[in-house]
Amino acid sequence: MPAMPVLLDTGIVYAYYDASDDWHARALSVFDELPGPFLLPALVIPEVDHLLGKRLGRRARELLYEGIVSGAYQVVDLPEAGYARAAELDRTYSDLDLGFVDAALVAHAEALSVPWIATSDRRDFEPLVAPLGLKLVP
Repeated sequence: MPAMPVLLDTGIVYAYYDASDDWHARALSVFDELPGPFLLPALVIPEVDHLLGKRLGRRARELLYEGIVSGAYQVVDLPEAGYARAAELDRTYSDLDLGFVDAALVAHAEALSVPWIATSDRRDFEPLVAPLGLKLVP
């Protein structure tokens, strides 16, 4: 299967590490069935780190760090213009109450020309994907 870059949201990364999460099986399938690369926005890392530490403990956080260091994830930074785009998306879709991270994730997808977003947050992303030419996995 050819490369298929996938931008990762907080929920799907968290679910990968938490076997009790409702999205765990789907998160496993993302990483097992898609060729990647798996793009982890730098701004998502603190959210996942916090959730893992609070809910699962230190070892889960260490596994995340190992994934980053080993290259399982390709960490990507939001380009400077992405901040303005995130603010614009948050204003345009104010009824969704996106917040910075979700709006910035969409800005990332646009800036990197990556149409695929892996997320468990369907409420925020489903209204955005079609009008912006993006797609959700799984």
